[in-house]
Amino acid sequence: MFSFSEQWALAGKALVEAQLISAQAYAKAAYASGASVVDLQLDAARTALAAATVAGNELLSAKDPQALLQLSRAQSQLAIERIDAYGRQAKDVAQETQEKFASVTKGEFAASRQKFDGLLQVVKQTPVPLIIPFNNFLKTTFGGADEGYDKNKNTRPARRV
Repeated sequence: MFSFSEQWALAGKALVEAQLISAQAYAKAAYASGASVVDLQLDAARTALAAATVAGNELLSAKDPQALLQLSRAQSQLAIERIDAYGRQAKDVAQETQEKFASVTKGEFAASRQKFDGLLQVVKQTPVPLIIPFNNFLKTTFGGADEGYDKNKNTRPARRV
């Protein structure tokens, strides 16, 4: 059987490892989403450059003002279609990103809860004489932080009406 300090250290280590794994999963999801956005931007830039080249050549080859107006109208319509396609692709990337983060959050929350439950079991099995100093330490540490927060929260300037 492990001593209290060993159990506490193992449970704390498991909780920290779970948090690091969660952070890594979020970083991977953010990186994949960022890569999708960069790909979308590069594709849009290539398409816009190619379209501008084609439009310029067509407009330069116009023989009269009437043909120039028709080409201009056609190029404007194509530009609107490209913008619409870009918007749909950006929406798809945003939805994929949201789905990735939702799935990561769901999975990591369950894993972290399991590790936290393990830590809670260690605390529940701890003899009362060992808990009292630890409890006092937590009260002073977090109590001071709470007091500081409350103090700063109440020092906001009053709103002018």
